[in-house]
Amino acid sequence: MAAILPGRAVLAASGPTRFAWAQLKYAGSWNPNTRAAARFVEMIERRTSIEPMPEIATIVPGSEALFEYPFLCISGRAVFPRLDSAAADMIRRYVERGGFVFVDDSTGIPDSGFFEGAAAFFGSLFPGRKISPLQSDHTLYQSFYLIREIPGRKVVRPFMFGMDMDDTTPLIICQNDLLGAFDGDASGYTHQCEPGGERQREMSFRMGINIVMYALTGNYKKEQAHIPFILKRRKGIQGAP
Repeated sequence: MAAILPGRAVLAASGPTRFAWAQLKYAGSWNPNTRAAARFVEMIERRTSIEPMPEIATIVPGSEALFEYPFLCISGRAVFPRLDSAAADMIRRYVERGGFVFVDDSTGIPDSGFFEGAAAFFGSLFPGRKISPLQSDHTLYQSFYLIREIPGRKVVRPFMFGMDMDDTTPLIICQNDLLGAFDGDASGYTHQCEPGGERQREMSFRMGINIVMYALTGNYKKEQAHIPFILKRRKGIQGAP
């Protein structure tokens, strides 16, 4: 029986939080950037207080193991996977129970079959909810680093797509092959980043860390930003005659 996810954890500034990278393993090009996730997890450990699990978890469609992880990546460089109704329903329940899904389109092609398939799939799971570009003031762009430009291996779109649910965005879609900017080994990176080179790669790592931080905290960071204003306003109300 599937466990109920506890929702997005609030990170304590003084203590580490465990994180596991889970990725959907489907029939087809499910992991086009084979060394990207492991390299990115190392970067998370070096730059943040998050304590990541070293192993990359692979989730087979329909597996109850999905509910053990608050973060799921779906990546591809071909068409979006065809999932049966049981597997699709499990992803729907996963999101409804607090799970976060990051979809990385690795094709480098505008409006690719992978992107269109992902939009259609999640649109069918959540009828009436729009998948649309995220505004520049979205918490995702402020959750750890302040992001003003959307990077990746190849900049296809200067924004991320997302689907809102209540007060959070549990689905993020990137068309810029974010994982492609991470892929490589000790001898170097597999791909060049276009058009911005190594600065674009650095911004890609920052964007990835923001995605993980947002997956763990939701809109906590933005809510915290309003606390000084709220306290000031409250003080004014209390001092009023």
